[in-house]
Amino acid sequence: MANKEGVTIVEVDRSTTEVEATSWYNNTKGLDMIDRLRIWPRMLITLYGFMFYHVCDWFMTLPNPTNAQSAFVSVVVGAGAAWFGLYCGSGPAKKK
Repeated sequence: MANKEGVTIVEVDRSTTEVEATSWYNNTKGLDMIDRLRIWPRMLITLYGFMFYHVCDWFMTLPNPTNAQSAFVSVVVGAGAAWFGLYCGSGPAKKK
């Protein structure tokens, strides 16, 4: 419908655009549990532990390691120290 100034006003039926309360993205109970249990950081620190073990085991079995190989092991160990510091310093996300 148009008014006197020539502006068209469109009425929108919002009954089809409202989100249902049972939709999958409104269900945050599972996401809150994952956040509280810190599954991703724990999984990543566990995978780093396996990598650390295998790299150290590989390095110790080398008969004559080179400087590049020892630098690689040093980077892996240093990255682990940084990763572990970040893991211990973090916690579950705070709710606003």
